Amino acid sequence: MTSGISLLAIAVLCGGCSKEEVAPASTPEPAVDQPLIVYSAMPASRLAPVLQAYTAETGKKVQLVVNEEDISGTFSNGGESLPAADLHIAQSFGELWGVAEMDGYRPTFSDSIESNTPAALRDPESRWVALAKRVRIVFYNKGQLSAEEMEHVLDYASLGKKIWQGKLCLSSSQVAGNRTLIAHLIDKYGVRSAEITVRQWRANLAVSPFPDDAALVRAVADGQCKIGIADLNILLEHAAANPDTSLVHYLFSTSVETLVDVSGAGVSRHAHDPDGAVQLLEWLMSAPPNALFAALGKQIPINPNAPRGNAVADWAEHISSPESLSNLGYLLEEADRLIERARFP
Repeated sequence: MTSGISLLAIAVLCGGCSKEEVAPASTPEPAVDQPLIVYSAMPASRLAPVLQAYTAETGKKVQLVVNEEDISGTFSNGGESLPAADLHIAQSFGELWGVAEMDGYRPTFSDSIESNTPAALRDPESRWVALAKRVRIVFYNKGQLSAEEMEHVLDYASLGKKIWQGKLCLSSSQVAGNRTLIAHLIDKYGVRSAEITVRQWRANLAVSPFPDDAALVRAVADGQCKIGIADLNILLEHAAANPDTSLVHYLFSTSVETLVDVSGAGVSRHAHDPDGAVQLLEWLMSAPPNALFAALGKQIPINPNAPRGNAVADWAEHISSPESLSNLGYLLEEADRLIERARFP
């Protein structure tokens, strides 16, 4: 039976997270003691504490380079438009897949990584591995919708029903989670049914799509619309900052209906220290560091032995991992064509 669970009851709070000075996006000069370079679009506050812990434990220096622009195509040109990164940490599966398909990662073979990661959550060609997972969830404003009304929501496609006309808000099709969600719909229902769903979503929109999930969450909280779809960790961040939030996330009765997205990493094809990058990746996949990485992003660790907060475990049991994330990767181009045909902004 479907149910709405208070965000406050499941929020994972991480205290003492500090920001590290972010290095400029430029190619470092080679040096004997050159630090390992980690490149990411993630905020420094989500990565710096983990990398600082690695340095404290191993003595190996790490330089974090943050670039919030889309870098999915920059690995394909010999590294000329990308710093000489050793390890790339991606925010989403779509980003991981895009870099891998542009030949940005080198295959990485590690018994340690394989033993700590379910096969479905790593690349079959060993180019990337998931570090943490989250769900793309339906959520609503409990001050504007009742539990009885939410019983109409059986899956993502349910938000295309006419009862949600003028009540639905979504983020842009450019948001990685939406692109992967549409690939998920194609995988489950076929192209035609998926396109009908996307067109119905567009017809039900209360306002134009928002640039990102955070703006969408604020809009539903402010009453601009009543229901939406977003990554659960974004809702958790909102709940942590707004203890009196009226937002509630909604679990489908069938866990296989839920899209699981990931943050992940791959060793850059042009790494100056590939062995060091593999060592860092192996460390990130070991239980305590993997738990820290996940907690900083309010996600679920991939390593099955990594500790979880009790609150996370409560809702994590309601979802299941996909049979293979890579299956969705092959459908992302089809998702792009569908988005264009359906005129989803």
